[in-house]
Amino acid sequence: MTGWHHWVRIRENGRHLGAGFLVTRVFVLTAMHCLRQVSSEDARLELELADGRVMSGRLCDSAKEVDLALIAIEGAHAYDLPLAPPTDWPRPQVRWSGAYCPPGENTQLSGRVTHAPIDYRSTEGGEFKGIQLTVDQLLGDYSGYSGSPVDTDPVKAARSDPFEPEERPVVGILMEQQFSREDPATGSNVLVAASVRHAMDLFPHFSIDWLRNGGRAPEPQHAAQQESSEAAEGAAVQRATREADVVLRSLRRWEETGLITSTEAQEQRRRTLRQLGEAALGGDGDD
Repeated sequence: MTGWHHWVRIRENGRHLGAGFLVTRVFVLTAMHCLRQVSSEDARLELELADGRVMSGRLCDSAKEVDLALIAIEGAHAYDLPLAPPTDWPRPQVRWSGAYCPPGENTQLSGRVTHAPIDYRSTEGGEFKGIQLTVDQLLGDYSGYSGSPVDTDPVKAARSDPFEPEERPVVGILMEQQFSREDPATGSNVLVAASVRHAMDLFPHFSIDWLRNGGRAPEPQHAAQQESSEAAEGAAVQRATREADVVLRSLRRWEETGLITSTEAQEQRRRTLRQLGEAALGGDGDD
């Protein structure tokens, strides 16, 4: 898989449900309303990657009040999945784009971020940190794009490890379309996305404590096998966790004393957690 094509098509028994994207090598983040038509909460889902590969997954957690859901890829460690995409905080007045197209469509969306961040109340009644976008492609109905990632150009900050040109950070996940106030049946070209970093804060799976426990998708039906695997790699994970804790404490101290900016501190935290996640999955933690 090349570039920033981390999107995923989600199906059940061949029926298309919606989109999501690989927020890590283990989890797919999606809009909960994309899964409304699943046969059951533990249904096996088909996850088609941008390179055509299909693997299985199951809903493992949800924040229904803000319309977000997390899908765990079954046996994720057995696949050569791409590294997690870089993420960033949303910024207003920048260009955005999306590489995802619904089945049967050839139009990729792009436009401009008009307001970010915003406090947005979803149709489910919960409030999340959102991004208001305009779309250049006037399709009328954008419902098939829900759950797909929104990416923007990286911040051109002065640093020694800038993103590679093809690594456009993901800032949001498409959620809802705004409709005309004059004619509520008419869709506008204004979309709302949820901030990815705020979305990840809603799920414990991306915390240091969860990574300490092995960093794998929960598979209760194979608890004994999972415990054995975690014991075998426990030493490496504990070492990586100790190193990450030292880095995170240092970053907080440097940020508080003004040695680095908040943006630089947040980016280094993201990289540290990403490396810890890779170590927990059996890698060496380097990227």
